[in-house]
Amino acid sequence: MKTLTKLTVVLISGLTLSPAFAAGFNMSTAHTMDANKDGNITKEEYMKHSNDMAAWTKMDANKDGMLDANEIKIGFNDK
Repeated sequence: MKTLTKLTVVLISGLTLSPAFAAGFNMSTAHTMDANKDGNITKEEYMKHSNDMAAWTKMDANKDGMLDANEIKIGFNDK
């Protein structure tokens, strides 16, 4: 029983610590992901905050490995 409780806590903590899951994808999350503040989110920047590759694949519409301003605007819901 202790193992199950610890596992549950670890899983919940992991989801809580990930901004993409905790707050949902929003413009605040996008700004946080853009570490070098160049207006684009590279796959490396994205992966530091989320491992949701299905979302990445959907947002990277032109498949260049980077989310540009338009893809960010469309892919991240401003809340």
